[in-house]
Amino acid sequence: LGRSMAMAGASWMMVVVALVGVVEATPRGPRFSWDTLPVFFHSSNSSGPYNPEAVQMIARFPMVTIEKFQGPCGYGPNATPACHQEDLILAELKKVKLVNPNVSTIFYYNSVLDFPQYQLHARMLEDPSLVLHDSSGRIVTMEGGGHSCDVFDFGNTRTRQLFIEACANLTKTGYVDGCFVDRAVDGTPTDSGNDTIPSGRKYGLTNATTEAYFQGHIKVLTDLQTAVGEGPVVANHAYGPPHDLMVPGSVSFSMMEFFTPCEASIQALMLSASNNRGIQAHGKGTEDDIAAFLVGAGYRAYYGMGGWSGPAKDVSDHWMPAFAEPLGEPHGLATKSADGVYTRKFGPNVTVTFDTHTNKGVIAGWGSFPPPAPPAPPAKPTAQCPHVKPDCAYKDGDVGTSKGPTWADCCAQCATNPECVTWTWRTQNAPNYCHLHGPTAQFGPDAGAVCGDKGNSK
Repeated sequence: LGRSMAMAGASWMMVVVALVGVVEATPRGPRFSWDTLPVFFHSSNSSGPYNPEAVQMIARFPMVTIEKFQGPCGYGPNATPACHQEDLILAELKKVKLVNPNVSTIFYYNSVLDFPQYQLHARMLEDPSLVLHDSSGRIVTMEGGGHSCDVFDFGNTRTRQLFIEACANLTKTGYVDGCFVDRAVDGTPTDSGNDTIPSGRKYGLTNATTEAYFQGHIKVLTDLQTAVGEGPVVANHAYGPPHDLMVPGSVSFSMMEFFTPCEASIQALMLSASNNRGIQAHGKGTEDDIAAFLVGAGYRAYYGMGGWSGPAKDVSDHWMPAFAEPLGEPHGLATKSADGVYTRKFGPNVTVTFDTHTNKGVIAGWGSFPPPAPPAPPAKPTAQCPHVKPDCAYKDGDVGTSKGPTWADCCAQCATNPECVTWTWRTQNAPNYCHLHGPTAQFGPDAGAVCGDKGNSK
């Protein structure tokens, strides 16, 4: 089975080219303007192709990424290379390009997890040395996206080459400009809790394997950027030194996956800009959110919202009328008063303020926002999870995800998982609402999320 899948994987690009045709095009970065709020789209339709109305809406965004769960095949036991996930994503990006050739279209790959629904997985099955092994020779697996996945061994030159070719070849179709690389700095086989310190103790890696993987993970991302030229490489959570070890300019974009209105988010926006990286900030579309974004946003900063995947009949959760309203060039960087309030002006009429003590923002002269929803009733602790908190989340140290429909289900799943210490439940994670975390996870605020632990963490 592994060999036959590998043969299919070796020929899949020829099939793709035959299906979509080749157009003369060079991968391009996204167009950027302050005329309106710079925005991006990132999602997928797990029920099948987007309808024409949805494609028209998606084509309004200057940056468009289609996620790993495009189509119904990516979930559960049917997720194999026979899903041809690359073809499904490419077909949607082609439709967007045909509506608006100026959109910068982006293909999703995970830079740690070898998801089984991709043809790239067939190449890994062909040669087990391409995936990571522990000191006992066992293949290392990690949970993610509802699957237990092998891990790419980026200490192996051939693995890096195949990963880079998978994205670079897609750009040759003329319908893909670049790639989104998930877990670019977090979720790697480390237990250090630090993006700049390799440590493979949790997964039983030798020191040599750990160091080779760590350096190879950096190299595959920076070499990928070289391979796609001006096309975007969006490295999730990679804001640049000192946050990670990829030198300024080595990858073109980062992403803040769970943007929240606070000082730390503003500083991450500024750090990415100082490292010559564009950034995507994915938030919830509130006035506080967008005010914090506008305070810290630099050149090539884009804002987005909406679910990562789902059986979408439309994409209305990704768009709001304010996105089309005039904004205007900023009058310089934001200023911060002695009492912690940022102020920044845009165009002739827009003034943005953000209070870092209350995490509240005001955008005068732009947009209209519904009144904030009343606060949800407080989460009640349970015997399994005595510490339950609203408006918070844990980040990094993932040990699993699930489709738990309520935070109580998420709590119960953590209780039965010996690796789980803390958990986070948020609707924004749909369809995998529940994320389970180990001891290295970092606690932080996240409006609308619920988080907790099993009583062995504060």
